Amino acid sequence: MQPTTKRIALLLSLILLYSGAIAQNTYTADSTGYVNFNLGNSTQAHSEYHSIALFGCNTILNVSSKFWNGPKGFKWNKANQILSGLPFGQQIDSLTQDTFYVSKYYIASPPVFKKSPHVLSDSNTVYDIGIVTPDEFVFKGEKPVQRVYLDYNVLKPMYIKYIPVEFDSSFDGTGVDFLPFKVECKDFPWLNAHGLTNGLGASGIGALKRDSTDSTELFLPYYYVKNSTGLPGPDSTKKYLDCEVSILNDVLFHYEVSFVVNGVHRKSINLKHYNSENGSPPISLHYSPLEKLPCGCLEPKPQSMHKP
Repeated sequence: MQPTTKRIALLLSLILLYSGAIAQNTYTADSTGYVNFNLGNSTQAHSEYHSIALFGCNTILNVSSKFWNGPKGFKWNKANQILSGLPFGQQIDSLTQDTFYVSKYYIASPPVFKKSPHVLSDSNTVYDIGIVTPDEFVFKGEKPVQRVYLDYNVLKPMYIKYIPVEFDSSFDGTGVDFLPFKVECKDFPWLNAHGLTNGLGASGIGALKRDSTDSTELFLPYYYVKNSTGLPGPDSTKKYLDCEVSILNDVLFHYEVSFVVNGVHRKSINLKHYNSENGSPPISLHYSPLEKLPCGCLEPKPQSMHKP
């Protein structure tokens, strides 16, 4: 990530700006639940507090949202930090008068990063992506509680390549300018520590923030091989991770979004393959309104009991 205010906001932004065209937090929650956050340490130097965001149907929670009832930041190496008042259950939107159900949430936790002291280039910014367990959950119970663990000293630190994304004209007049997504990297290397050896695979939640130019960026993690220092050099090569990115359409309120590459609409994109096949042309995003609510805005169906 480029260490500038704009690009930091693109990746880590926890502020959602919606016009009246698309409802967001426009209701009063009749029933609520809790999340118990437990933070470990980080491989990188960090500030005293760490921020998170949660995404549900027609709902976002961060320190700026009306539903936030918790600390202004979470402390490192501290257990049992409580966020209360999370909307749960059947709701009625005050703008659209639609009924919807909130129980599924996604958790976005920004990476910890520092600039290399050797070079001021973006390519020398190292990121600790971290693991959130779980990064998605469904509330269950009458006054439900979910425990969440954040650990930033288990994955190998990464560098980032940026892939441009454009919101096409279908977004004009919709008021949509913030989209949560999930990235799954099947070969994300774990550190050889804590009894683990050569562990691979990790996932996380992020968001695309539309700006005045209708553009933003996705990010593709990579690291250097054939170089003992881990920094760019003549004897080093980049190892891009095999990462699949998907828009979290299951919690978008009466619309869905697709990626468009070479005229083809896709629900997900493999960023490693896109980077190797297409280079730098931007990926387009396309908006489609929906009459029906997606599954993440409906009451979960009870799981049937199967006899052995």
